[in-house]
Amino acid sequence: MPKSIGFRVMTIDEKGSHWLVKCRLNGTEAWMVVDTGASQTVVDQALADEWEQTIHSEGLIVGFDSRKHEVKTAVIGSIIIDRHQFTKLYVTLADLSNLIELYGELAKVKIIGLLGCDFLMKHASSININNRRIYLKINNC
Repeated sequence: MPKSIGFRVMTIDEKGSHWLVKCRLNGTEAWMVVDTGASQTVVDQALADEWEQTIHSEGLIVGFDSRKHEVKTAVIGSIIIDRHQFTKLYVTLADLSNLIELYGELAKVKIIGLLGCDFLMKHASSININNRRIYLKINNC
């Protein structure tokens, strides 16, 4: 049986929804938003105090305003996503306090970040929306 990550669908309104995956980081259970439109995985800056960080002053991220922004990146030694452990996960750090507050109100969950296309391209072989599963590449977690 192929390995997979289950996701929960959170309906925002009649026109939109988001996918959430359960994770464990630094001993804390939380959720990440699966964001197929995000080029990079992003984790809340508040969690990164103990991680080695790199500052990219020229900017790696182009926001909605079409300008480059200074960003910090880090490497997470280990994260568990729906029972599967992933090591050396490269992430972008950002202040996600507004997102955390919004999801806390709408879905009653604690969000720590966005699982972006970089993670999906490296680890996922396919996504089955009807079964709510992200199927993983063999030997990739």
